Amino acid sequence: MSDQQSPFTKLHVEEVTQAKRTLLDELNLPPKVTKFIRDNGSKLQIAFVVITVLICAWTFYNYYSTKQKNDSAALLAQAMLETSEMKTANLQKVISDYSGSGAAAWGKISLAHDQMDNKEFDKAQAGLSEVLKSLGKDNPLYPLVVLDLAQSYELGGDLDAALSHYGTVRQIVGFAVIGYLGEARIYEQKNEVAMARETYEKVKTQENLDPALREWVEAKLAAL
Repeated sequence: MSDQQSPFTKLHVEEVTQAKRTLLDELNLPPKVTKFIRDNGSKLQIAFVVITVLICAWTFYNYYSTKQKNDSAALLAQAMLETSEMKTANLQKVISDYSGSGAAAWGKISLAHDQMDNKEFDKAQAGLSEVLKSLGKDNPLYPLVVLDLAQSYELGGDLDAALSHYGTVRQIVGFAVIGYLGEARIYEQKNEVAMARETYEKVKTQENLDPALREWVEAKLAAL
């Protein structure tokens, strides 16, 4: 057994007296590793502190973000259950207290819908325009907000602005029919019959058009 190593035999043994042994010596690391740690102790300590601070900051950020998201969603849900002045007040609180959040965007959209119902079209357009500026074109909300803007301009009587926004809607994949129908409706209101007919004809060329909608479009064309 004398020639065989015990599983508890240390592989690296340095000439260190018991009184001078440290925790680093007890780890039984290779001599080169031990020397590297001793030579760079201060730098390693600083790196450890920095990493610890970053981990703590990231953990706190995640906690804060999750809490903000949950709190804003809860306040938005509460606002949607309210009526009249209380709903408006809570929506404005969501927008001001949680600006930049998804709940704030939905709050602005909901508030704009109420403003359109109250014929406050300028306020609705201002709120929706703010939301639109914060959205990328690949955001699922983007076409909905553009459509809301088009409708608000149409209801407010700004037909040229409405036509421009319906044109934007038309260029979004999946919203072409809605955009064309909006444009055609605006052309009718502007008494531009030829353009209205041309736009309704474009609706008929769209793939997978609902038969009932196709029939309605043909009736509109016959009536123009």
